[in-house]
Amino acid sequence: MRGKVMRMDQYSAQCIQGPDAQAISLASIVGNEADHLLLLSDAYMASLYPAESNHLVSSESLRTGDAYFIGAFQDDRDGSGEGVTHRKLAAVSASETRCVACVAARFYRIEGYAEIKRLYVAERWRGAGLAKRLMARVEAEIVEQGIQRARLEMGIHQPEADALYRSLGYREIPPFGDYLQDPLSQFLEKTLS
Repeated sequence: MRGKVMRMDQYSAQCIQGPDAQAISLASIVGNEADHLLLLSDAYMASLYPAESNHLVSSESLRTGDAYFIGAFQDDRDGSGEGVTHRKLAAVSASETRCVACVAARFYRIEGYAEIKRLYVAERWRGAGLAKRLMARVEAEIVEQGIQRARLEMGIHQPEADALYRSLGYREIPPFGDYLQDPLSQFLEKTLS
């Protein structure tokens, strides 16, 4: 197993491995570490939908507003297998870790729901279970915030995302919040426990 990096974080009893058998740690996004992913997401959304059907939000708004923004980080250090956990990740420099996936939740406390925003997994890491792992963590944070419903808006031309959300228990609902009916959008909700 020479050269394999295997790490665990505080949210999982299992080691998540992806490309090159390197493991992932989850940590809050506090700076611009996920901006490259959001740019890729923006470009992908622009290729599928017209501007008026894209409801993208900035990294800054997710870091500074009433929100929770989390990333999956690959440790790019020496590959020795010496663990980096979620708690230790802050001590590791940005040059030693790389954000490979992210998701956020915006809290609408008065309305009683949180909106899932900006789930994106770098192409190289798709199929490694990161989206489900990030969703489990963001849903846990929503519940910790005392909110029992998670909602999201997504386009109709993303079958993989649709399959993911439905496999996690999300069901179709009418438009919510400031969203208007749009033939290119669908609206989903999950009751959390």
